[in-house]
Amino acid sequence: MTSLVIVTVCLGFGLTATAQPYPSRQVTLVVPFPAGSATDGVARRLADSLKDATGATVIVENKPGADGNLAALSVLRAEPDGYTVFVTTNSTHAANVNLFNSMPYDPRSDFAPVAGIMTIPMMLTVKPDFPAKSVSEFIAVAKSREKPLAFASGNTSSRGAAELFKSRAAIPMQHVPYRGMPQAITDVVGGQVELVFADTSTGMGLVRDRALRAIAVTASKRLASLPDVPTIAESGLPGYEFAAWVGVFVHARTPKDIVAKLNQLVTTFVDNPATISYLGTIGAAPFPSTPEQLAAFAEADTKRWAEIVDVAKMEKK
Repeated sequence: MTSLVIVTVCLGFGLTATAQPYPSRQVTLVVPFPAGSATDGVARRLADSLKDATGATVIVENKPGADGNLAALSVLRAEPDGYTVFVTTNSTHAANVNLFNSMPYDPRSDFAPVAGIMTIPMMLTVKPDFPAKSVSEFIAVAKSREKPLAFASGNTSSRGAAELFKSRAAIPMQHVPYRGMPQAITDVVGGQVELVFADTSTGMGLVRDRALRAIAVTASKRLASLPDVPTIAESGLPGYEFAAWVGVFVHARTPKDIVAKLNQLVTTFVDNPATISYLGTIGAAPFPSTPEQLAAFAEADTKRWAEIVDVAKMEKK
């Protein structure tokens, strides 16, 4: 009996001794867009915050392609242990189920929500010499052209904002897809494409440097960082509003205690004054949340995207 107790105690001690607090090794943040995108920018700041808070090595892995579906699948193929974390957007968790005829994953059942990071509006941007200074002038130019205006998109949000605008304004526009916002914006600056609905993070610097001109923003009110740029709603299309969002998800089978730990780490990052200041400079708003709040937000946005696809008559892939 004494020997059995000793063995049991030793085994219990061995299990306790080998248990490691999370995170105890490298964490990979998977981003579904290329370097230079808004999601990539905030993910790299999150990585630095996680390193400082835990001492673990945290890297960012960019996996663009298929509107984020490739990155989503890579997260689901990894071990559900919290060491592969998805820093993603409404593309993979609200829009794609409405844009693809079939999906290789279910954003509701295959992923566990962790926490929100930010919401971010878009800007209707053109080259400085584009012959329209306002939304009404832009619509008039679009209607006067023999060929539809070509609009670039570097992600699902960029396209969704443009398609909704096209539908509400009743104007012809031709979609030109790109793998990421940096490439899309580069071709607008270079004159290969005439316009892009750019997220404020990626396009703000070019607007300030006057390489691009912002005609209007998609937010419900003017941005403090661009006070002279009106909203689309106040410029002749009342009710128009569009914003993208970024949040954190993990594999659905990730242990609940690790999800809770990640939520605490991400929320601390979002609530940090330095993060709030950074988000303000790119025209974004903090979006801290519980896992349950993020799940409800994503569900509501999924329904909103169904309406956008229907109203804009976007063809499914």
